[in-house]
Amino acid sequence: MEFFSEQFFLDQARQIPLYEQREFSTRVRDSRADAKFDVFLSYNIKNIEAVKAIYFFLTKKGLKVYLDCIVDPDMQRDNCEKTTAQRIHNRLMNSKSLLYAQSPSAGQSNWMPWELGVVDGHTHKCFIMPVTSDAKQVTPRREYLSLYPYVKPDTCNIMKIFSEGSEARPIMTDFVQYIKGL
Repeated sequence: MEFFSEQFFLDQARQIPLYEQREFSTRVRDSRADAKFDVFLSYNIKNIEAVKAIYFFLTKKGLKVYLDCIVDPDMQRDNCEKTTAQRIHNRLMNSKSLLYAQSPSAGQSNWMPWELGVVDGHTHKCFIMPVTSDAKQVTPRREYLSLYPYVKPDTCNIMKIFSEGSEARPIMTDFVQYIKGL
């Protein structure tokens, strides 16, 4: 089975009018420190355009999504301090789940393994979604990722949850509906 391509999400985001994208962003920007989120998007900065498109796609589906550059635009990537880690930790603890945007560059991130561990230890609701240009699986040399279910498209491009070893059959019918039910 194939994975979602970056282009799929970019195309989906282009279908959302800019005013609506701005509205999504404005609604969550500068959210209170104790704001609750359905999904924490974990990603490498090299994939920011595709990840923003995933953010808009999931938000359009009715999920409240945490993406640091949209919700906390004042955080400085080039000036991380203990307060940055504390803020991210708080956002992780206030998220029902984590969607790990697995890409060839994800292995270079210092934050992604930590974010995955925090949410796994807190809610156990972590999902891996490959984000690649060619919709092929990424082989990250991070064997621990195989412990988590994958989010992949079905034949109608609906986000489905698949568990390693059960490629033919989703363990849940719909990722978005599953997250809404948490």
